[in-house]
Amino acid sequence: MSVQKRNLDKKQLLSKQLYDSGYLWSYKAVGDNAVLPDEELILNSLSHLEFEDMPLLFEAFPYRQIKQVWQQRMLPYPEYYGVLNLLLAALFFHIKSPKKYTAKYVA
Repeated sequence: MSVQKRNLDKKQLLSKQLYDSGYLWSYKAVGDNAVLPDEELILNSLSHLEFEDMPLLFEAFPYRQIKQVWQQRMLPYPEYYGVLNLLLAALFFHIKSPKKYTAKYVA
């Protein structure tokens, strides 16, 4: 099985987990093979999946791409993602001073 096929399978599984959990209520289910656009899938996975499901996200996408989505789409909104951003910074992005790091992205 090719790497692209394995990554597509992982993306489909992530999309299905999010849809089955009710987090993608605004998206029309196209079937079991439905996959969100990469940026939306990363954002929704970071903000809604359980932490034990995160390794699948990091297997499906490059670390750099996940971190970029987090920096652009989550860090600028501390009123909505505040505590989650601190947890993600410490646990998944290995940032030693999460409060200091996240503060520089706030507009």
